Amino acid sequence: MTMKRSLSFFRCTLSAIRRLTHDRSAASGVEFALVLPILVMLLFGTVDLGHALTVSRKIDEIASSTGDMISQQSSWTKSDVAKLLTGASFILQPYDTTGLTITLTVNDVSSSGSATVNWSAALNTTALNSGTASAIAIPSEIQETDVQVVLTRVQYTLTTPVSAFFSNFTGMNGYSFDHHFFNRPRVTDKITYN
Repeated sequence: MTMKRSLSFFRCTLSAIRRLTHDRSAASGVEFALVLPILVMLLFGTVDLGHALTVSRKIDEIASSTGDMISQQSSWTKSDVAKLLTGASFILQPYDTTGLTITLTVNDVSSSGSATVNWSAALNTTALNSGTASAIAIPSEIQETDVQVVLTRVQYTLTTPVSAFFSNFTGMNGYSFDHHFFNRPRVTDKITYN
């Protein structure tokens, strides 16, 4: 009786093993388990890139709108420019604005095409000294002798959980943005700063 049970158990086990080797219904589950991490990484990467593109657009908006506002008046006070720069930083919200730097310079263009800083103001960084060379070369297409050029430079680093995770592999901690925008004065050729 014990021998019969052992033989029966052996046959059942052997039959079950044969069925399992021919059964392919779990193959899609295994394939899904192998592909799932890649799909999750693609999802998080897409969301992360979406944040980076949103921040890039907001930084462009800060640079263009700040320069545009400055170019619309012939005279500015230090307190008004400081308020304008602080207000422009709110465009970046809901992202953290502590790492945001805005440098605004009004440059004089000489007949030789060289640009020097007439006056400068900044948010979360140091303003450039009067008389120093422009931080960014002014394109010749917008240069005109004795007409100032407003240069707005916005810098920011966005750190997301995904970029922080990959910083161990890439050596870069987040997305770094350095955008600038040029404007020419609209009312007069010069913009004063008191």
